[in-house]
Amino acid sequence: MPLVSVVIPTLHRPEMVLRAIRSVLNQTHREIEVVVVVDGPDAATVAAVRSLEDPRLQLIVNPRSLTAAGARNAGAARATGDWIAFLDDDDEWLPNKLERQMAFVRETTLVSCLSRVVTPLATYVWPGTVYDNSLPLDEYLFDRRSLFMGSSFIQTSSYLLPRRLFDRIRFNVESPHDDWEFILRLSKETGARIETVPEVLVTLYFEEERSSLSSAATWSASLRWIETLRPLITPRAYSGFCLGVVGSRAAKQGAYAAFFDLLQTAFRRGSPTLYQVTFYLLFWLAPQRARRRLRALLRGQPA
Repeated sequence: MPLVSVVIPTLHRPEMVLRAIRSVLNQTHREIEVVVVVDGPDAATVAAVRSLEDPRLQLIVNPRSLTAAGARNAGAARATGDWIAFLDDDDEWLPNKLERQMAFVRETTLVSCLSRVVTPLATYVWPGTVYDNSLPLDEYLFDRRSLFMGSSFIQTSSYLLPRRLFDRIRFNVESPHDDWEFILRLSKETGARIETVPEVLVTLYFEEERSSLSSAATWSASLRWIETLRPLITPRAYSGFCLGVVGSRAAKQGAYAAFFDLLQTAFRRGSPTLYQVTFYLLFWLAPQRARRRLRALLRGQPA
């Protein structure tokens, strides 16, 4: 029986999922199984996965799409390992990812790691600040304190957690932010700690033009989502999400009528900081291209 089950959801990306699968099969930790979930009819991807002849690999094909959240749940339900890890089909692991993480595992712990983020413009290491469990997880994720994206970051492709812990909290298929919701409920409702291996063990590929199982949420869907979680999170985290995440999406989508409503909602139901309000104004007043140039200049990179 494998010790670690790795779940990879995918759809219409046969070349990418082969890269992801190979990065798991090449792990130095050998007691694994790989559960690939093709989330809907997709003959090309099914054929690509079946071309890999490895007894540790099993394939699930959903008759219809369940979304990334549902595909992860379906894969985990089939898994037989004591530990479960997740990998998105467009990401890949370094060969010692599981070996290094297994040294950190506990029965009530989700283990993450640092990620190398590759974009068409630059490459970064995220998170800039590792979560140390000294403040609420929601404040770590949503109370933005830096101009740079990725200063507070925990990505699904880095997750490794006990099977018995996953059985208590599943991914919510109705959620526009199922990855955030999963880890927040894990922390808030089970008391799980988040440990981070301080090494780059995952490579993430961002900002490439391609389809995804995870659709981008509208600003209004994100606002409705954070309302459902308000009993679980602090006022500071609420206002940080409202102004930072919802506000940036509303600005990007040109929803100018939402400007004062979001600001009023953040003050009425949250506890905005000066940093949060400043970033909110930047989202609306400075074009995205100008913000990117500013971040590049501060990093010492070509604008």
